[in-house]
Amino acid sequence: MPGDRYFSGRDRLLDCFKRIEQLAAASGIDPRADPDDARRRLASPLRIVALGEVNAGKSTLLNALAGVGICPAAPLPTTRKSIFYVYGERERDLEIEDGWVRAERPLEYLKRFEMIDTPGSNSGWRDAVVASMPKYEEADLILIVFPAANTWTAATWDLVSMMSDEALPRVALIVQQADTKSIEDLRVIKGHMRDLCLKKVGRELPIHAVAAQLAYDAKVSSQTARKGWSASGFSVFEEFVSEDVCNSDLRNFLLQRTSQEAARRLREVEDGLDKQRRGMDDDGWFLAGLEREADQLREMVLDASGETLGGARGRYEAEVGHLAKQLGRTLGVLPTVFRLFFGDATPAKIEAKFAARLQSAIRDFAQLDVARLLDECEGHWNEVRPRVMDRMGMDPGSSAVSGEAREAVIEKFTERVGQGVTGVLGQLRVRALLDSLVRSRSGRLRFLMILVLLSLTGAGTCGALGMTQVAWFVLGVAGVIALLGALISWISARGVVRDTRRRLLDSVGRFESAMREDYSDAVRGLFLEYSNGLTGVRRLLADRKATLEPRAKYWDALYLELKSIEQDL
Repeated sequence: MPGDRYFSGRDRLLDCFKRIEQLAAASGIDPRADPDDARRRLASPLRIVALGEVNAGKSTLLNALAGVGICPAAPLPTTRKSIFYVYGERERDLEIEDGWVRAERPLEYLKRFEMIDTPGSNSGWRDAVVASMPKYEEADLILIVFPAANTWTAATWDLVSMMSDEALPRVALIVQQADTKSIEDLRVIKGHMRDLCLKKVGRELPIHAVAAQLAYDAKVSSQTARKGWSASGFSVFEEFVSEDVCNSDLRNFLLQRTSQEAARRLREVEDGLDKQRRGMDDDGWFLAGLEREADQLREMVLDASGETLGGARGRYEAEVGHLAKQLGRTLGVLPTVFRLFFGDATPAKIEAKFAARLQSAIRDFAQLDVARLLDECEGHWNEVRPRVMDRMGMDPGSSAVSGEAREAVIEKFTERVGQGVTGVLGQLRVRALLDSLVRSRSGRLRFLMILVLLSLTGAGTCGALGMTQVAWFVLGVAGVIALLGALISWISARGVVRDTRRRLLDSVGRFESAMREDYSDAVRGLFLEYSNGLTGVRRLLADRKATLEPRAKYWDALYLELKSIEQDL
């Protein structure tokens, strides 16, 4: 059924809200009324209305949504009034006003979605349809249905034009009986409809091509007879209902507003219990204040993370400088000549050393920083501890991040910060960068080396043949080439070092960005560990209040459940 996730969260929230009110009533507390009436609006089913001409397939569309033949559908017009289908314990039809029928049906679908089937906009009841437009516009989803054979009918497009600006975001156009058209025809039809939307209302509206009869048959038939489901296009339409209607801005607002109202009422219940228990829960608020102080300390650390990570950036730049020096020594003339004969593994070795040194440097940075943060937590705890003892008459003990736990916290923090380095190293691709630069350099030097060897061979040959002067000349040429090679080796080595250093320093922003995310996670994790000390105080307080009435325990359970629901929302 569309919107399962939304309705699951909504029902959890409403159930929690109901039990909060039950606790309030049992405790003799009368909460203030909801000024926005958000809970009632949230609890009400989503309303879907189908508009369109006679035989456009409106009733069939609603039947396909419900998965049951709730609306009469036939070749001849069957809907002469606006029929409002709602959930009821028994089936009955009530004429609630002129032109409107309230049809109650014991159908589970109607607990989530109410439906309004309307007369054809080109029928004898057109005036009634036009008169009811303000009521139709109150629906969460307004479906304007076109038969695939005639998507340009003026009577239906007039309905689109009548929609107010407030209602347009809740309007979707449906091309019914889409199985009678080819894919190419539907593409052309949708393009034409988009153009008409822009002309009629100045904006594009969602358009869905469906074969509602195929979808309905698939839903009501056995599993083996559902062949038409994929051809019906209904899964995409129902996904649209789930994502765009159930998760609309209005529904999200009602969820958030009801959640806020539940939290407010829960606070009112807590205030009432405070009075009944002669202020015992004041200690809970006191602890909440301490938790807020810890949260503020955490936020201060996070706000200063940019300045703090300057140290990590400095270490990165220092390691780039060290890499450049090491690379310069490795690319010296003699080492280069040696590698020309025996192979060059410089990129892999340099990358491995750079990665190891950078990991070590960042670990050192993280360990120094976490030690600083732990000292700040310890200082804060040294202030908190006597206040707890003075206010609550109990000793909360040492901080949750001190003593034996300190080393584990340091290691966890360091590992979390180090994850950012691993990711950045993969992005920097130091080895690939060096491979390209070193390979180009080695190619030029290898050519010169070959010339030197050929010259030496020629000089030796000339000397053996007794051509002494030629041999000395060729030997001189070899020497000149060798000097030229040495000069090129020195210059190109400086170029490789310079390019590598520049490219790595240009990546310092990427390094710092990755570090900031992992550093922030590590800080939050540390303060979560630190806050466990206050959780322990709450536990001690609960132990001290062994005679606390069940209502207080129930309040705690509702509080935790509401927090869980808020996180899910």
